[in-house]
Amino acid sequence: MIIDSHTHNYKDGDKEYTAKDLLASMDEAGIDYSMLIADSTVGGESTEEVVKTCEENPRLKAIGSVEYKTINDSKVGKLVGYLKDGKIHGIKLYPGYEDFYPFDEKLFPLYEQCQEIGKPVIFHTGVLQEGFSGLLKQVHPLNIDEVANKFPELKIVMAHFGNPWVIDAAAVTAGNKNVYVDLSGYFWVFAPIPQKDIYLFVQDLTYFKSFVGDFKKCLFGTDWPLYSQKEYLGAVKQLPLSDEERDLVFWKNAKEIFSLEV
Repeated sequence: MIIDSHTHNYKDGDKEYTAKDLLASMDEAGIDYSMLIADSTVGGESTEEVVKTCEENPRLKAIGSVEYKTINDSKVGKLVGYLKDGKIHGIKLYPGYEDFYPFDEKLFPLYEQCQEIGKPVIFHTGVLQEGFSGLLKQVHPLNIDEVANKFPELKIVMAHFGNPWVIDAAAVTAGNKNVYVDLSGYFWVFAPIPQKDIYLFVQDLTYFKSFVGDFKKCLFGTDWPLYSQKEYLGAVKQLPLSDEERDLVFWKNAKEIFSLEV
């Protein structure tokens, strides 16, 4: 089984990528399920839209999101309701794209609720997509260490494994039992993935492994449609994974962290 833990519906100029396109991509790549992430913060679909899409397409599993500037008790309550009902399987936040740090106390009620019910929070970490302004210091993985220390039972996924701060992300992952990374978003967007870049990808993640000790806290993810799922899967398969690590990376971690019935 293969679960892509990081995908979006997305509009790039006149091209709109839909659930139909995602399912076709999954079929081409041999991917069984994909986590579809709401990203209205950066111009994509809202949580409500993603929930509807996933209800219509059982192979897609919803991740909600909320804008930092508009978060309040009512919105937290609505998201928690979605989590408890199984309509969404986690919540993603976009520091850097919005002007906030992950350890902002305004977000603590959300973290407390997610920690209590055992649902994950996903943070954008690492470089910002070209064309978006923002502060890189807000997306540094060391910010996640503060959240993990304050909420040690909260499941956390650092999207994009903190690239280019890979060793810092490794330190945070190694030092906090409930912090994981997904492997998405490494290469040039909307472009083929050349072997020379895969070599760098493998090299960076080998550094990650040298610090953490293994790949057991990594999740396969692509950030489709920014990348071909088939090509990205081919890149991740070039990592030196043991049989146990392969199962954890490609589906077992996602199944457990997102509480999936697959």
